[in-house]
Amino acid sequence: MSKATEQNDKLKRAIIISAVLHIILFAVLIWSSFDEHIEASAGGGGGSAIDAVMVDPGAVVQQYNRQQDQQASARRAEEERKKLQQQQAEELQQKQAAEQERLKQLEKERLAAQEQQKQAEEAAKLAQQQQQQAEEAAKVAADAKKKAEAEAAKAAADAKKKAEAEAAKAAADAKKKAEAEAAKAAAEAKKKAEAEAAKAAAEAKKKADAEAAKAAADAKKKAAAEKAAAAEGVDDLLGDLSSGKNAPKTGGAKGNGQPSKDSGTSGANGGTTGADISAYAKQIQVAIQSRLYDASLYQGKQCVLHISLAPDGSLKSITSEGGDPALCQAALMAAKTAKIPKPPSQAVYEKIKDAKLDFKL
Repeated sequence: MSKATEQNDKLKRAIIISAVLHIILFAVLIWSSFDEHIEASAGGGGGSAIDAVMVDPGAVVQQYNRQQDQQASARRAEEERKKLQQQQAEELQQKQAAEQERLKQLEKERLAAQEQQKQAEEAAKLAQQQQQQAEEAAKVAADAKKKAEAEAAKAAADAKKKAEAEAAKAAADAKKKAEAEAAKAAAEAKKKAEAEAAKAAAEAKKKADAEAAKAAADAKKKAAAEKAAAAEGVDDLLGDLSSGKNAPKTGGAKGNGQPSKDSGTSGANGGTTGADISAYAKQIQVAIQSRLYDASLYQGKQCVLHISLAPDGSLKSITSEGGDPALCQAALMAAKTAKIPKPPSQAVYEKIKDAKLDFKL
């Protein structure tokens, strides 16, 4: 717009200058026509002088042509100005139309945003109402629950009190009746029992003597079986402990899996038994198993662990020597964080400080 205005101003100045120049030119021509004089004298010195003005037709024609050219230039300039104004007007109209379209689009977007905001506000208001209704419903439910609990507690207390009273009365009546019946029955039973007791005592003594003899024989047999099972359990839990450098010395054949002659007693083996070793080995297994993430994942699986313990039960080293890879990996990790108890005795420690543990789940 500023460029078009500047062009219009230039065109106006050109037209004004052209008009001023035309006026000056006409004035000069008129003035010059009065400047040319021809003096004529008649006869002697007593005649009159006549002034005549001569006009150059060529100059007038040239002046006329110049005026025509200037007017043609002015018309062309005016046409250019009008054409430029029309072009500028069209451009302005196009810009105004584009601006109106832009404003229309902006208004459309504003109305859409306003509608969205209105919908969002309505949704928020609805959500707030729903939340308020939910809170009110929760309060009503809480009050109802509290009231029901209070009524239930009162009813339970009343029922308990009534039941206790009835039970106390029934117990007193039953006790009184039972005491009377018991006293009568006791007297009769005492008399009968005294008679039968004498007879039964003799028979019982005879039977007890026979059962005692049988029980003693069974106990001796059971103790021997448990002793053998304990020794076998040690072999199962400690793997090759019985044949390693820390294995207990046995009186039987090497590697037969049977307990030695003195395995159940103290003496040459340092005061320890197979049961002591088995129990401590079981404690080690329980300590490691307690640190497994999920022991149920390894049910029915087995891993042979080679352990090395310090005197206080702390783990010096541990490796796996066969078995289920997953269980072995989990057991190695669990053993490093397990709290292994201290050996119950120095003798047990000497037997298990460097041994193989058959870790089963």
